[in-house]
Amino acid sequence: MLPAVGLAGDEGLQDRERGRLLAWPMVLAARFVDRTGKGIRTAPRDALIAASTDNSSLGRSFGLHRAMDTSGAVVGPLLAIALLAWLGDNYRPIFLFALIPGVLSVLILFWVREVKRVTRVADAPPLLSLRGYDSRFLAFLAVSLVFAIGNSSDAFLILRANDVGLGASAVILAYVLYNISYAVISLPAGMRSDRVGRIPVLVAGFLVFALVYAGFALATHGWMIWPLFLLYGVYIGSTEGVGKALVSDLVPDERRASAMGVYNATGGMAVLVASLIGGALWDTVGPAATFIYGAATASLAAMLLAGLRRRLPPNAARPSAVSAA
Repeated sequence: MLPAVGLAGDEGLQDRERGRLLAWPMVLAARFVDRTGKGIRTAPRDALIAASTDNSSLGRSFGLHRAMDTSGAVVGPLLAIALLAWLGDNYRPIFLFALIPGVLSVLILFWVREVKRVTRVADAPPLLSLRGYDSRFLAFLAVSLVFAIGNSSDAFLILRANDVGLGASAVILAYVLYNISYAVISLPAGMRSDRVGRIPVLVAGFLVFALVYAGFALATHGWMIWPLFLLYGVYIGSTEGVGKALVSDLVPDERRASAMGVYNATGGMAVLVASLIGGALWDTVGPAATFIYGAATASLAAMLLAGLRRRLPPNAARPSAVSAA
């Protein structure tokens, strides 16, 4: 009887191991489809926001969107944790619940009306071409690339937090704190950019990022991570929506969706490179090197962006003047 029990136990372990091996391709495929959907929807969504907003309040509109989006990123994980506790760590119903808001958001799109603009084929630039874009947009794109080349994955922040003593639960709470800060700052930062211009707000955001990364490089105790995650939310709340508002300012209406696609694609590819560099520095030099590198590129980007502002006409610091130029 005992050998039979042992064999049955071995077979059970083998079945679970086979289940894990089969699950990996499904998880990777689901993640790939998820990111593909994000890539497809982001630029048209941002163009819709810009097309539905007066130029004088673009920062407020993009800030409101980021605040609402990030509030969902706070509420969603907290609901998932509560459901897991209620369902006894049964994950399948969680995904079914998550499907409901996704379906509702698609249905709501049928009530969205947009102003259709048709660009003649003869006037349209070639795909993947930067021809026809304003030089100021290309300059901002280059500065954004400098910044993004040091903006590695947030996974490094989580690893560093764990490295200096935060447990798994504390890391999750710190990340929730980051999202709360992000949601709270986004709208005021967007409104501020409507009043004083996009570039001052973006420069401030880049400098906050540099400060946060320097803090992660120097951190030696777990308590230091909490204010750094709070400040990290200030950085992204000050730059995510405001950067898209500046892109909208610097390109004509008929090029906004394409420009948003170029801007997002450039940032996405740069973050991939930044993560590879960050991982190599982490392994060969040490964790602090990853964050020192990111702080350096962010500081350089802030200086370049401040210089770009000086090279624009005197009235171009005001977003309405930039879009009209």
